[in-house]
Amino acid sequence: MSDDEKVEEAEELETLESEFGLDFPQPPISAEEALAASRKYVAYTIKLPSEQLAALQLIWLELKRMYGTHSPDKSGIIQQAITEWLKRWDGPEKAQLLRQLLEIRENTRRRQYRK
Repeated sequence: MSDDEKVEEAEELETLESEFGLDFPQPPISAEEALAASRKYVAYTIKLPSEQLAALQLIWLELKRMYGTHSPDKSGIIQQAITEWLKRWDGPEKAQLLRQLLEIRENTRRRQYRK
């Protein structure tokens, strides 16, 4: 990433932070480095939209048919997806990813207040 791109990304993040009233401390290391530093595995429950869970199930079933008992499990598929997302977070797409996360949070809050 060039210096100009870094400056542009920092400016875009500052805009997002001020727009949404957020203050994000800068981590001393990248997200990917933090992930690699600690390889402990823990159980963690997440909520997924039903269409994402259905797509994950279809991928898993397809792999199961292709590779049988040697196929990757759902946990491995999710682990790979998160690894790729962390790489994107540490790259030039950070502002776009942050915007998407903030939109997801906004939609979640909207659904909570409808109840």
